[in-house]
Amino acid sequence: MQRLPSLNALRAFECVARLGAVNRAAEEMNVTESAVSRQVRALEEDLRVELFRRVHRGVRLSPEGEQLLRYLGSAFDTIRRGVEQIRARPGEVRVRTPPTFGSRWLLPRLRDFEMANPDMSVRVTILWENMEPSDAENDVGVVYESRGWPEEELIPFLHERLTPVCSPAFLASVKAKDTAEMIRSSQLLHCSVVRDWERWVTTALPGESMDVARGEIFDTMDTALRAAEAGRGFAIADLAMVDHDLALGRLVAPFPTIAEGVDNFYIVRRDRLRPKPEVTRFIDWLFAQVRADGAAG
Repeated sequence: MQRLPSLNALRAFECVARLGAVNRAAEEMNVTESAVSRQVRALEEDLRVELFRRVHRGVRLSPEGEQLLRYLGSAFDTIRRGVEQIRARPGEVRVRTPPTFGSRWLLPRLRDFEMANPDMSVRVTILWENMEPSDAENDVGVVYESRGWPEEELIPFLHERLTPVCSPAFLASVKAKDTAEMIRSSQLLHCSVVRDWERWVTTALPGESMDVARGEIFDTMDTALRAAEAGRGFAIADLAMVDHDLALGRLVAPFPTIAEGVDNFYIVRRDRLRPKPEVTRFIDWLFAQVRADGAAG
């Protein structure tokens, strides 16, 4: 078998190539910049090729460097996934979700799962960014929108069903009784974009000319819903995300019209090739919750 270059040198090269700068690679590897540079130079000498072109504010891959990165990127990703699988504790399921789903749908239900499955533990990570296919640290992801994922890895989970919600006190303060006039005269609360409001108005009030871009804008549906709970106005909500709030009376949904959303929630699992029983059990529970809610995708 032909001798391979130093693994440390290959790792240094992969970090610099992926991050685009020696200093960022040094930070990730927790070594000095000079140590990273020495490793890369040693690899270039070993392979007898130039892997980078040095430019003013960083480095640029040579054709040979691009070729090597294609192989190393997938190789190190495979190693990372294998190590994370070994590190995972038996019976532990690591779950990553977006903010609104995690805080408003999953967490209120999770205690029931843990009570029914005392041999398992669930570690939840809630982050704004969608889970990426390269994520090797989590067993299950709930992703919003399908961009960036191979279709065969996406399991349809929840379809968005949109309707305006507000606090009971805010609804009582609204003078108008006609739906169009209630929306037109009230402050609207948005989750980053106006398309959800546009979709609902088109469904509920066809032919009405209405400015739905006005109002307050929030990063997530969760923060828009918190503003609605505080009496700031009408927020457009996915009904699955507010069922507990409606049941408890924190929010009300005064209009009968429900519009289908543009985006949906999907489940992805990192153990597709070698399914783990605990992951399967957790996903089965997720779908059982949806069926119980009558909101299956």
